[in-house]
Amino acid sequence: MTGTSATAARPFDAVIFDFGGVMTEPLFRGRHDIDPEFLGLVAFFLNDFRDVYHLPTGAHDLHLLETGQLSDDEFFDRMCKRYADAGNEPVDARAAQQVIFGRGMEACGAMVDAVRQIKGAGYRTALLTNISRDGEPLWRNLIPVDELFDVVIDSSREGMRKPDPRIYRLTVERLGVSADRCLFVDDLACNVDAAADLGMTTIQCHDPVVVADEVVQMVLGHHAADEVPAEA
Repeated sequence: MTGTSATAARPFDAVIFDFGGVMTEPLFRGRHDIDPEFLGLVAFFLNDFRDVYHLPTGAHDLHLLETGQLSDDEFFDRMCKRYADAGNEPVDARAAQQVIFGRGMEACGAMVDAVRQIKGAGYRTALLTNISRDGEPLWRNLIPVDELFDVVIDSSREGMRKPDPRIYRLTVERLGVSADRCLFVDDLACNVDAAADLGMTTIQCHDPVVVADEVVQMVLGHHAADEVPAEA
């Protein structure tokens, strides 16, 4: 097979990965160690997440956080005030911040290896993440971002967030590819649906270890564990 025909046979030109829940182990899973004092607040936060996250734009604190208009501290100050204003026992904002975000994230080694294989095979790769402006050190220190990704799109730097179609268009523009030649991987259905509406092939990631192998199979045609060595 010639180089031209091999390129033509490729199903994709680029793969776009979410960060939390894709490049990391699943978020908010297995949280059985929460102090009972904070259970109501955690439920309050998750209800907010459920009710507004799927909206492309908005003035909710969660939207402002992920578009860089609020710091983490400001977000938790405001959330704890809303929680108390709703008739709940007041909670210290810094303690709440530690309970919800303080546990940190754990990188998914299988997905890191999958991205490395895909990029090594000549595909363009992008990281597209909704995250606060205080969150960059987290993902920068957790995975080798510059080694793995040709393009990094951070919602807090761009002032827009998934599932706003504009941020997907920006990503493919910077990748230099068309949307219909992209595979998109995210853990949230609203983000996956928005990418599919733009013509991308999509995978919703419920388990990053399983999906890491699925992505490699879809893109490279073999299991992630069966990495084909480069020719000498």
